[in-house]
Amino acid sequence: MTTKYQKVEGWYFRATGGYPAAITFEPIVLFKDGSYYEIADEPLTDLNFSQSKQDQKDLWGTYQRSGDIFTLTDNEGKSNEYDLDSGNWFRAFAFDSSVRLKGTYEKISGGDFGNGVYALFNSQLTFLDSEHFTHTENGGITAYGSNVWKNDKNSGKYRIEGNLIQFDYNDGRKARLSFAIGAEGDNIMDTDMLFIGGKAYVIE
Repeated sequence: MTTKYQKVEGWYFRATGGYPAAITFEPIVLFKDGSYYEIADEPLTDLNFSQSKQDQKDLWGTYQRSGDIFTLTDNEGKSNEYDLDSGNWFRAFAFDSSVRLKGTYEKISGGDFGNGVYALFNSQLTFLDSEHFTHTENGGITAYGSNVWKNDKNSGKYRIEGNLIQFDYNDGRKARLSFAIGAEGDNIMDTDMLFIGGKAYVIE
């Protein structure tokens, strides 16, 4: 039986620009059948492919590869070209036993809502050791997460398997999310950037 992971050609991420953020990074999964998926919250192991292609059409497309050149065509027929050596297209990596995560990773997002109103949202995830984490979210003001594990609802334990991360919060909540590790410019694994739930987190 062919598993979902056996259908995967590779994990990558691309750099895109847009106002007001200068650069954002988006993880992409390429499949052996020539399709691609802009990975979102859900890990591939949990994803209903057929349903997603109906409900999330904008996340799916097709690709062609010629050497280090990747041409992605989205659901509306718009194509963009990416070069593995140009700084706009990189490999992404799964977690393995050699990886050690520790420190605070930050995700900042925001939007210009017009009339001079701009909202900034900050999410920080601190890996304290190989199994404990703390998580803080703030709107409007940047606040830094604690480096000490707390027995509160925003702390708990985590585990990572390949391209899946699961958070078990102290209040009983569980979150299963997609996961990947970024790369340096020469496409070597770099844990300074993680992709969690389809969003880029950068170490402080």
